Amino acid sequence: MPRLSVFHNDYGPHGFEAIAINLSEDMEAIIKPWARQNTNVYLRDPGTVWNLYKHNSSIPLNYVIDTAGVIRFWQEGYTEASIKSIIESNLPDPIQHDVGVSKLVAPTGTVDSGTVVTPACSLHNYRSYTETYPVRMHIGDGYDTTLTVTNHAPGQTVYLEFPQWTALERGNVAVSCSTGLADDDIVSNDKVAGTVTVNVYDVAVTAIFAPPDSVDSGAVIVPMAEIQNFGTMTDLVTVHFRIGSYYDTVRLSMKIGGTDTAVLGSWTAMAPGTYPVRCSAASWRGDMVPTNDELSKSVVVLAMGVEEQPVGALRFALLGGSRSPSGPQTAIRYSLAQASPVDLRIYSTTGKLVRTLRSGIEAAGLHQVVWNRSDDLGQPVGRGTYFCRMTAGSFRAVSKLTTIE
Repeated sequence: MPRLSVFHNDYGPHGFEAIAINLSEDMEAIIKPWARQNTNVYLRDPGTVWNLYKHNSSIPLNYVIDTAGVIRFWQEGYTEASIKSIIESNLPDPIQHDVGVSKLVAPTGTVDSGTVVTPACSLHNYRSYTETYPVRMHIGDGYDTTLTVTNHAPGQTVYLEFPQWTALERGNVAVSCSTGLADDDIVSNDKVAGTVTVNVYDVAVTAIFAPPDSVDSGAVIVPMAEIQNFGTMTDLVTVHFRIGSYYDTVRLSMKIGGTDTAVLGSWTAMAPGTYPVRCSAASWRGDMVPTNDELSKSVVVLAMGVEEQPVGALRFALLGGSRSPSGPQTAIRYSLAQASPVDLRIYSTTGKLVRTLRSGIEAAGLHQVVWNRSDDLGQPVGRGTYFCRMTAGSFRAVSKLTTIE
């Protein structure tokens, strides 16, 4: 469909007017007299009101008529180059100066964060005068550079490179190259705009759910950690988990912005003592933000019968679950040292969320919630092993639950 706005912007200052005329109007009685009354060349363009003005049911009919009422162009369909040529040859004020951006060369497409790119564009002089003019390259929020092209010969294309740009912004970044010739007669080709996509690969360990801060000697713990993909691409993440001499690894496929729970092989707490705990995540593409790749803590293995806090002291704790003798229910007890936002959830052994039991602020003290062994949709879960994860402020704990019914 014809770009009347482009014709208007390019040729309006030189004596051109673009208007639409109904096909039913008579050429001799209406159209030609109309042209004679105007001092401008104009285009008969049914394409501006496509649904109302059609020829042969679908093809637009275009005219270019000069100020004497002579038809200079008549054609079904639309060929922009032909119409431009006819218009320019009949303008009262001729086109003399015209340089434009013929191609935005770089940056385009997709680049990884941190890539150093040399911005570049191609420029063409469409007229018969040698020109000197500024060219501006603008990229995102932080790059805005102007260079000067000197003595650009008529009919020639020149290639212009700008100072290097480092891709640091994430996602789609706007790019444009534009010319600034002061007396440029054609404005539609002065600027080419596009985007470059900057990919960031960034996975992070955001929490260690298990082991808790202390466990009894002989306890069997399933190490668990929360992993997030802060990058701009779906990623395959390798999670490494260490507790003293224990080591295990698991892989997760993570969507953009996704959060998942890494569940590792069981660890048995044996000799009493304090053991370092470390969990790290690595993108198979190469993580670009290493500062959030790892979390560490320690776990205290207590001798059986040794209480980690004085009896009666109020503390943050997940006290585990017990079966109800009256039916398929599990009572889960926990304590809060102070009023805190509490999040209590049940997960499968694969890390899938099964049920959210609590989510909100609760008072300090002992609490209990009963899980009827159904998921968030009210469907009963099968027999097997599940994990109850509790968060209360900075406190994190995980307890294993086993259903046998």
